[in-house]
Amino acid sequence: MPTVLLIEDEIIYHRMLEHALRPLGFIVYTELTGTEGLEAAQVVHPDIVITDINLPDISGYEVTRRLRRDPRFAHVPIIILTSQTTLQDKLASFEAGADDHINKPFEPEELIARMRVLLKRAELLRQALPAGPTPAPVRQARMLAIHTLRGGIGASILAVNLAIGLRELWNAPTLLMDLAMLAGQDALLLNLPLRRTWGDLANVAPQELDFELLQSIIVSHESGLDLIAAPTTPTQAEMISGETLTAALEILRPQYDYIIADLPHDFNDVTLQILDMADIIVMLVAPELSSIRAAAAALDTYTKLNYEKDKIKIVLNYTFPRYALPRDKIETALGHPITLVLPYVPDLLVQSVNLGKPILYHQPGERFSELVEDFAFYLSTPSHKKTQPATPSPAWKRVYNRFLKARKSAERAR
Repeated sequence: MPTVLLIEDEIIYHRMLEHALRPLGFIVYTELTGTEGLEAAQVVHPDIVITDINLPDISGYEVTRRLRRDPRFAHVPIIILTSQTTLQDKLASFEAGADDHINKPFEPEELIARMRVLLKRAELLRQALPAGPTPAPVRQARMLAIHTLRGGIGASILAVNLAIGLRELWNAPTLLMDLAMLAGQDALLLNLPLRRTWGDLANVAPQELDFELLQSIIVSHESGLDLIAAPTTPTQAEMISGETLTAALEILRPQYDYIIADLPHDFNDVTLQILDMADIIVMLVAPELSSIRAAAAALDTYTKLNYEKDKIKIVLNYTFPRYALPRDKIETALGHPITLVLPYVPDLLVQSVNLGKPILYHQPGERFSELVEDFAFYLSTPSHKKTQPATPSPAWKRVYNRFLKARKSAERAR
């Protein structure tokens, strides 16, 4: 599947090209500035680059020139999209090293046709060049977004325990990002200090970010899970831009095997960016009418954003003991299956929250912990799931033993 890197500061073109290219099998990465685009190119190694000329920091011409100076991108097709239509503009594009120059507005079909020609030409050129050493694969964290439009039903509790589950299953680098900027509680749930948070990046320009700076705001739980906590004040939260978060994710994603994003209960720009980037959306619902209505609205929005149905996993959390809407009626109302049902365990949850002791870490034998641990395994990468670890963790052994027990029970029932 060809990988496309789009460098464009107008979000409308991100959406237009994503919706045109992804159904055709293209993998699309988007950046808002030239600097971010150059950094992303080092990570994703695109098969083709599309860039605007007028970017907030450096021009598309400069992006093209810098890419061409790097031997790895010497033959990668580059298309310049721009509203500048003079002959001099086209000549400037070609002099910078671009392969094509397309004027805005444009028809996606025309762009796709030109892309296919350039990709075919690049493939023929690669076949003609002497074979070199195969580059090492770049790690890209599997990203899970925890999302619900209905607050107060345990989304952060699920995010924390699921993140710990993934960390403990594979002993792999795992990061929990609290993106509920106005009222995030993940640090509280993990009993971690709030000395450093996203708020410390409030005055840092996106192009100034690097991994060393991001490491300074990461705190670690005793389980080995890393956390970036939400700001401590609403004022700090308002100063964190979507561009900063996007740049941070581009830097962080190659450093981890799993990233869990605990999202706010809305569809703001940050939420939309993370949902677009996520491999899996875990949507939490409670068995009551207002939560089901909110879930239906969220699913409708996901559909309009062209998310694949399989990308969305619904978790039903029993937040009260009686008079709950039944599972089958909820599934019928939403037109979507429920993947996991969490039991009603108020005393366990209240104690966990008040002490800052995640249930899965401190009480792995509880039914709640077993369900979340099995769910973490289910959401893990295929490469992890298909191979037994050389040194299986206690969490992996628990999941495996439950699987064996369930299989034996099924065999006896036949």
